[in-house]
Amino acid sequence: MGGMKALRRYKYHLLAALLLLALLLAGTRTKMSSVTKTVDELPKVGAAFQMNHALELFSAEQSRYALGPATSTDMRRFILAVVRQSLPLRHEEKAFDIARAVIVEANHHQMDPLFLLAVIATESKFNVEAKGTHGEIGLMQVLPKTAKWLAPQAGLPEKFDLQDPAVNIRLGATYFAHLRHTFKHNSRRYIGAYNMGVTNVRRLMSVKVEPQVYPSRVLNNYAQIYSAAGEVSAHVARGLASTR
Repeated sequence: MGGMKALRRYKYHLLAALLLLALLLAGTRTKMSSVTKTVDELPKVGAAFQMNHALELFSAEQSRYALGPATSTDMRRFILAVVRQSLPLRHEEKAFDIARAVIVEANHHQMDPLFLLAVIATESKFNVEAKGTHGEIGLMQVLPKTAKWLAPQAGLPEKFDLQDPAVNIRLGATYFAHLRHTFKHNSRRYIGAYNMGVTNVRRLMSVKVEPQVYPSRVLNNYAQIYSAAGEVSAHVARGLASTR
């Protein structure tokens, strides 16, 4: 039992090790031979946005993560690999479109795409068909009534499919952008509000209490993903240096 908990806790470090092995054995090959879209077709990650958001998300004592190599190397391959490894097998064909949506929305809202991956991991464990106990839908567990309110801000038509991963990610990222502005970039507050609502976070603030449980879950996932990205980036950087 303890072994299983340890595996879950360090799953993104294990992912990093697997990615390193894949790079050594297969170079730039994709995981699925049937996939025709390549990493180069993904939009590039806004490195400045990623770094600024990372510094905002990590506490002062954790800032060494944000100053590591994760933002110094092209992250597209890592993001696509995380999505592919995390998706249920029946949805593997959606990996490219999900990775693309994560990067596009992160760039649009000046966020770190690894943060959006952490939210998806926390909310749905990358289950496209996930449904919450209160009616939440999809990868980022968006409520239909919230989606309807956000749709104009997200540039969506009146009718949209909340189960479409790209639409779901767009709405979830739009909501985070709204909450981030509302709480003046205080990460624990806007992450908490995504889960418990703005009113409840303000009630906690009124008695000088900060949201803890949900923000900690998201930020722990984020730290693991970020650390794994750094390990892969460092390996790539060493490989590039050795060829010069």
